[in-house]
Amino acid sequence: MGIGLVMAGLILLFNPVVIVVDIIPDAVGFFLIVAGLTKMSCFIGKIEEARQTFLKLAFVEVAKLFSIVILPYASGSADVLLAFVFGLIEGFLFVPAVSNLFEGLSFAALWYGGTAVYAKRETVRGGKTRTVETAAATKRYLIFFYLFRIAATLIPELTELQMYDNIGTVDARIVRMTTFKPLLYILFGTVTMIFAVIYIVKIVRFFGPVRRDKPFIEALTRKYERDILPKTTFFIAKRMKIALMLFGASALASFLFTLDNVNVLVGAIASGLLIAAAVIVARYEKGAMITIILAAARAVLSIFNMILEIRYFSDYSPEATLRVTEAYTRYYRIAMLETVEHVLALASVLFFLAALMKAVKAHLEISGIQTDNAMYSKRNRDLETYNTIGGKLLLLSVLAIIHDVMCCAFRYLLVNLPAVLVICTAVTIVYVAYAIYAMSVIDSILYDKEIEMS
Repeated sequence: MGIGLVMAGLILLFNPVVIVVDIIPDAVGFFLIVAGLTKMSCFIGKIEEARQTFLKLAFVEVAKLFSIVILPYASGSADVLLAFVFGLIEGFLFVPAVSNLFEGLSFAALWYGGTAVYAKRETVRGGKTRTVETAAATKRYLIFFYLFRIAATLIPELTELQMYDNIGTVDARIVRMTTFKPLLYILFGTVTMIFAVIYIVKIVRFFGPVRRDKPFIEALTRKYERDILPKTTFFIAKRMKIALMLFGASALASFLFTLDNVNVLVGAIASGLLIAAAVIVARYEKGAMITIILAAARAVLSIFNMILEIRYFSDYSPEATLRVTEAYTRYYRIAMLETVEHVLALASVLFFLAALMKAVKAHLEISGIQTDNAMYSKRNRDLETYNTIGGKLLLLSVLAIIHDVMCCAFRYLLVNLPAVLVICTAVTIVYVAYAIYAMSVIDSILYDKEIEMS
């Protein structure tokens, strides 16, 4: 039932992190946990809540992984900001995720005859023996270790906040706190690894017996195979919820985020998320395959464009095109290629929305109440839902066109209008906000209802 995947995913969170650099990306661990909880989440509410929160953590870690490209351009204070923001988000999500996970396991053990979840052990402290629940002790240590690891990541970066250069008296005897940063990395990294050994042992001691609790696992398996597997529309709704979330994340990744005029939020990120969403939709509407091809082409071109940007802006500024012939030629070659990139991006989004609309129509026919009566007409209800969703996707398509037109014009306008980045950002904010809203509406009026009915 996926307990082994949960155990493996938690273990992969053991290593220290430097700013946002993670040798074993936490995203891998969180995705394994999500995969491990998938079956149980179909019929245990707290496990579903835990799964959703771990999935959010997985996407946060993906963003953290890609934020590494910012580090070469970031100042010391930016390192502090990155470590603090990601640490804060991780802490707020990890604590409820772990709490819901253990509550869900406790509920499952109560209903399906699990004994290992309620295992206890005796400890001796100060000459007194007391009984400790393994589950509660494991949960507390998981939360402690993860929060400590967040603190161990942030504390070395706080040395950058010393305002030595601008405030105070300069004295030869004054030592900059940043000189201690390598030592702090070593110190906190070592302590984290010591705690990590205990962390791994506790995970194995708890989840290992749970995994080997055959009556419990067999009861869960029977419940899943008898009551959940036959529900075709339930799995359609679950998959489509993921597709909608991936499209929202793809829209969010479409911002122009420039450092030294280089767009570090490379288009391959948005295209990769869109491809993942299109792969799911393609199970029900083959037209989504066109999106995969277009998005893949855009991803490759975006990486090539980023390389050209780095090379150009290491030599020239946008204004150099007004004075230097070579700069003019190189800059407008980049502008032309970025225009092609955003045309591909727009085409991939429009084909995806068209495929999504067709998939929604097909899903409406097989979802919900299948019988008509004097008080309820399925045909009229489906038509009303279809028109609501169609209106949302049509407006979203218009906003996508405006967004990508502005992105195409960005390089051309930047030479004479530096404020164009602000305009593009404002347009993108509107597009992203509406994209997330539209996906939420589709989810709530179609797929969420189907899951509730199942």
